[in-house]
Amino acid sequence: MTLPPDPSRRPTPDELERLLLGASRRYTREQIAEGAGMSVAEVARYWRAFGFPDVGDEQAFTVWDMEALRAVVELVRDGVVEEPTAIQMVRALGRMTGRLAEWHVETLAEIVEEAEAGSRGTGSRLTSAYLVAQKLLPEFERLLIYTWRRKLAASVNRLVAIGQIGETPLLTAPGSVGFADLVSFTRLSRGLSVEELGELVEQFEATTNDVIFGNGGRVVKTLGDEVVFVADKPETAATIGCRLVEEIGANPDLPDIRVGIATGQVVARLGDVFGTPTNLAARLTALAQRNTVLVDETTADELSDDPSFALRALPPRTVRGFGAVRAYTVSVRR
Repeated sequence: MTLPPDPSRRPTPDELERLLLGASRRYTREQIAEGAGMSVAEVARYWRAFGFPDVGDEQAFTVWDMEALRAVVELVRDGVVEEPTAIQMVRALGRMTGRLAEWHVETLAEIVEEAEAGSRGTGSRLTSAYLVAQKLLPEFERLLIYTWRRKLAASVNRLVAIGQIGETPLLTAPGSVGFADLVSFTRLSRGLSVEELGELVEQFEATTNDVIFGNGGRVVKTLGDEVVFVADKPETAATIGCRLVEEIGANPDLPDIRVGIATGQVVARLGDVFGTPTNLAARLTALAQRNTVLVDETTADELSDDPSFALRALPPRTVRGFGAVRAYTVSVRR
């Protein structure tokens, strides 16, 4: 669907939605259940797992909703996955794409505002949004599939390597978890405008992403002023921690940073990581001084023979849930 050449013709909100959904809402929950070969209860269960709200008896579904639900059900009925696994997969997909969609809408809004404020506007935010979405949607869709397949290959290669190491379950493996957060962020944010706060958070996310991915780690999640990352080896995690201090701590536009790292058995579920190292890394971050990387004893032992790092033992500290913990500062040896 394209806009007619008449410049006075403005799209309606429904037309914008049809562009994004690829079809009109025309089916009820009961009709979707019948078309997908599911019960109404199954439709509701999967729909909520995707992260969508209950819609009652409204005509809220498109033909693509029916196809998506049918595809998931066929995977279960063909024995490819069990239903609990299918629900988990759908839930993870909903979480990840939900955040991505929010970010894309924010970006779209910025593009529209800039266009309307300059000479490229149409005089209507809705019209500008429609035209931008019309051009960007196919390309974003291709990039989404491309990126997903590349990430999928990297994750599979990691599991293959774990499987070759020994008898460790594939989703439970040794690794290092790192927490990094900005110092005094709450106090600082009170003195910033909404725009300034947004720019600060965006710069923090961009810098941490570049450092973590660039040095072989993986970002688990970002929570405003905090980022959680994992690495397969303590050396990789320590390098990332030290680089974060170098990149962010020395940046006058960003607050100081502190990093905590712990190593051990890590359980990966739904794109998140769990286990003792995750909890301990969070505690170490709270104990770390500004622009300092603090690691647990296991990580320090792994780094002790590496001439690239300098370690300094700190007096044992009582840590909630762990008792007395011996921690070490780590820095890159110059």
